[in-house]
Amino acid sequence: MKITKAKRSRLILTLLLILSSFPNTSFSQTPNSTLNLGILESFEAYSGSGGVTNSGGTVTGDVGTHLGIISGFISPSYTGNTYNANAVTDQARFDLLRLYVHLNALFVNFPNAFDPITFPAHGAAFGTGEVLVPGVYSIGSAGSIGGALTLDGGGDPNAVFVIKMNGALTVGAGATVSLTNGTKSSNVFWVIGGAISVAAGADLKGTLFAKAGAVGIGANVILEGRMLCMAGAITMGIGSSATLPPLPSTIPIFCDGNCAPAPAADILGVLSGFALFAKSGNVGNTGITGIIGNIGTNAGAITGYTSGINIGTEQIANALTLQAAADLDAAYIALMNMTPTLTHAATFLNETLAPGVYHIPTAGALGGVIILDAANDPNAIFVFRFAGAFNIAAATKMVLANGARRCNIFWLGGAGVATGALNIGASSEVHGTFIAHGGACNSGGGVFMAGRQLSTLGAVNTNTAVIYNNPECVTSMPLTCLSAISVGTTSNPTSCSGTNGSIQITGLTASTSYTVNYLDDATAVGVTLVSDASGAITISGLNAGSYTNISAAIAGCSSNILAGVISLTDPVTPIISLGTTSNSTSCSVVDGSIQITGLTASTSYTVNYLDDLVSVGVTLVSNASGAITI
Repeated sequence: MKITKAKRSRLILTLLLILSSFPNTSFSQTPNSTLNLGILESFEAYSGSGGVTNSGGTVTGDVGTHLGIISGFISPSYTGNTYNANAVTDQARFDLLRLYVHLNALFVNFPNAFDPITFPAHGAAFGTGEVLVPGVYSIGSAGSIGGALTLDGGGDPNAVFVIKMNGALTVGAGATVSLTNGTKSSNVFWVIGGAISVAAGADLKGTLFAKAGAVGIGANVILEGRMLCMAGAITMGIGSSATLPPLPSTIPIFCDGNCAPAPAADILGVLSGFALFAKSGNVGNTGITGIIGNIGTNAGAITGYTSGINIGTEQIANALTLQAAADLDAAYIALMNMTPTLTHAATFLNETLAPGVYHIPTAGALGGVIILDAANDPNAIFVFRFAGAFNIAAATKMVLANGARRCNIFWLGGAGVATGALNIGASSEVHGTFIAHGGACNSGGGVFMAGRQLSTLGAVNTNTAVIYNNPECVTSMPLTCLSAISVGTTSNPTSCSGTNGSIQITGLTASTSYTVNYLDDATAVGVTLVSDASGAITISGLNAGSYTNISAAIAGCSSNILAGVISLTDPVTPIISLGTTSNSTSCSVVDGSIQITGLTASTSYTVNYLDDLVSVGVTLVSNASGAITI
């Protein structure tokens, strides 16, 4: 589907008219936040598992991998910090998975589930002079960009362009993606199921996000955006250029730390914390899978999840899984005790379904686009019971409408019979809790699930899936990259990092006095400290939430600070400047007090610090142990 400039205004007007003609139909997940990249905000290139290689390109922004080798990122062509297999890259993995969930959970405009005739799917090929209107585009196969493609925001500075492809993305040589009429690169995402390959001379805008594949840009490619992948190598060719989007993203998203079920659907107990659980069977995975929620079995093994991303824990044959097994039995009984309210044929296909308890006295199947319409009742429940196996066809799409919620939806195979396997076809997007009674509960390659897979007697299997029991908000603080340090003369290279509310500076000359300047909520602060025997200085005790722009750098070193785990009832920040000292000093905050140790005993010092960003100076005398407490 190609949309020219002449058609754009008519299409937007038509869209508004269509939506207004369905006043009682709406996508359930009303946005309650804007897209937050968290710690990834400062990253130009990040892979959860894979090397990151620069073969002669110019890069501005941080680079990292949690498992792999980083090479070729040296000044002057590289400006940023590198992170490899540390606390920063570990947090980045979690933020990457949450980012994928938020982007993939957006309502798809093309094709539109409520009116696919007026707003059909876009073809796999983009470009050749095409102009796109804002929206979320879902392509069921691999795709390409060739020639010129313009993303026209229509005058809206918050215009969203998210293009999802169920396969690889190939960008042809010399292809261009241009932004016009308010579109900004931070609101453009290419969310690709496979690898992303960009040929020489292309000029692109937006973040290239490969779920399970490499990201490679060729010679002389220009990218204004990011390169991200859950697992795969990132490579840059000679003469290429990659820079961060100049503005933050304003894409509206839905995030919810806990979906509280309706009273009638509150039947899971501790299982609500699980994404995958087998009462008696193995839980296994193939490929790179992302899971938000616990993975457990009460009698079996868990395999295959270490190569992916799991925001949760693995639980095997312990007190928690024993309770989960009991709760699963209780949930099955509760579902079977519900009185059926609706009848339906054994096959569900391309239809809108009302709330209720559906009992199918045989095996059943489901496919196409299924809309679950709660009729604006947040406590509406959807229970589907199949007295036999239940199969969901590949590429099935479920859409929640008018208040339907994932925690009120249950799919049960083997209802009232001895066995009933449950299978979810590849590339399906589904909602709810899926329970196989007396059989395996399987999901195919590339399934995207808001809910959980459970089995009372059988294995639970996944394959390159993303399964989440809650679409959690990203809460980590972004790394800031500000060069705001001046230190006395240094004789060796330095590096700066931050964790747990501390600025850590390493690579200095041992046991040497330095004046360190850094930013505390955009207020310049100077402190004189002495490096330790390893050539390191740590400024600790920074209060949680008080530092929106902490930066530390030495002789041009740009710092990245991950702050905000210290919580004080009286937020006093120790930023100390002392007169001449004969030995090293350390500062800490305990119960609202600044404690300075390591001073010369019984000596007067002028102590400067910030109290609620007001500079305070006092003259105090150290005690017999060489300590001062404010």
